[in-house]
Amino acid sequence: MNQHFSSISALRIYLRRGDVKKSQRWWQRLVEKPLSTYLVESAMQTGIAHAAVNLSHVGYTRDATRVSHDHSEIPVSALPVCVELLAPKRLLEQFIREQAGHLKNTTLVLVDGVHISDLFLAEIEETIEKHPHSVEYIRGADNTELQVEHVDAEEDVIEAAIDGDYDAETVESER
Repeated sequence: MNQHFSSISALRIYLRRGDVKKSQRWWQRLVEKPLSTYLVESAMQTGIAHAAVNLSHVGYTRDATRVSHDHSEIPVSALPVCVELLAPKRLLEQFIREQAGHLKNTTLVLVDGVHISDLFLAEIEETIEKHPHSVEYIRGADNTELQVEHVDAEEDVIEAAIDGDYDAETVESER
């Protein structure tokens, strides 16, 4: 099966919930929209693949002196908001240049990644259906690789292994 991978990046823009898009005309300032809404609308016009606004309920922003909590129906303007955009890196860089005037006092994080196509995800799903919970090999005490086709462990053994209390002799004596 042919797999298709392409480069994709995520731009995360951190700002305050109370930040608004600054209008140039005085009469537009009467109905300023949230900066997060403006950025998502601009991202769609630019052709960015995905955009989301993540609102927090507890947190702080760059210049805060304490943690803010959203306990009421009225949002706290100092709570952080994250606008996340997914697109090729060049498109995100262009978006940053175009919106630079509105991005003052925000924090930008650009993360590079690989876009995994739907075809590859289907292949992974098919493999999981054919070989659920399979383990290819484990290393023995003398560092020898042992092939394992099926692992039948009880819940308490799994918990002991996770906690680091796994001892093969103890497990055998418990069985």
